Amino acid sequence: MGVKAAYSIGELARLSGQSVRRIRFYSDKGLLPPMLRSASNYRLYSETDIARLDLIQALRAAGVSLAVIRKLLASRLTLKDVLQTRLDILDAEIASRRRTATVLRATLRIPDPAEDDLRRIWTMSSLSNQQMKARIERFIDDIATGSSLDEDWRQQVLDMSVPELPDEPTPEQLAAWDELATLLADPDFVREVQEGTRAFWTDGLDPEVYQRVSIEAYTAAAEAWRVGLSPDSAEARAIAWTWFEGSAHAMGKTADRGVLDWHLSQYDAYAGRLGRYRDLLVILRGESSPIAADREIWGWLNDALKALPIAA
Repeated sequence: MGVKAAYSIGELARLSGQSVRRIRFYSDKGLLPPMLRSASNYRLYSETDIARLDLIQALRAAGVSLAVIRKLLASRLTLKDVLQTRLDILDAEIASRRRTATVLRATLRIPDPAEDDLRRIWTMSSLSNQQMKARIERFIDDIATGSSLDEDWRQQVLDMSVPELPDEPTPEQLAAWDELATLLADPDFVREVQEGTRAFWTDGLDPEVYQRVSIEAYTAAAEAWRVGLSPDSAEARAIAWTWFEGSAHAMGKTADRGVLDWHLSQYDAYAGRLGRYRDLLVILRGESSPIAADREIWGWLNDALKALPIAA
């Protein structure tokens, strides 16, 4: 019958690459009890203890506490459970550090950042997706006050308006998150959008028809803009007139100067803060929507509308 090899603490240190002091510490903590003791009361360790020491070191390097290692070695926890728990913790720590780095990068985008800038962006980075959704729901409820916006369309508007901050946002997305929260809290912006909503969502509106003619007009304008067609050309005026007449019909109105002026005011709103609101949603969704080109197309269609021979 073979005799098990017995190693002194010094020999175990040489074999494992660990210091005698560290091995003695693990042994005193009950993580690495000696196989037996010599006649002179020296600790002696086996081949199994070398493997046990390697496991302890690997777990410590992964950040696992001594208490958890003790439970594992006592077979009260499986290795899989220990590793999964540690991985979850590491993932959370990595996400937190990445978020911190993103906050710093977003703050450094400001030419001369102040303490208030860092504090504001840091606070906004902690705003949860659910909290942002609640803010947008309040915003939509506010702007819908006094209009005929029904519940189905309110839900559609909400679905299109609720962004989510990614787990690993870019500095641009974090800056957009901060800007969006600021915009939603601006009473002047809320009032501006509310007035536009009241003027648009009237009892005579057919939203499905308006949506259809708008998409058709945008598609035609995009192609005309792409090929370099002038917005004051006859072809451009035909596109503008089709949209103008169709949208007026969808709103239950006559295609007159009043409707034209309303369209032009809507473009001004789109080019202003309302347009910026939409831009922020695109950035937060990580979409590849060409914001600049989109503005150019609507600008082209707006210029084509201005060229229509509509009497004042």
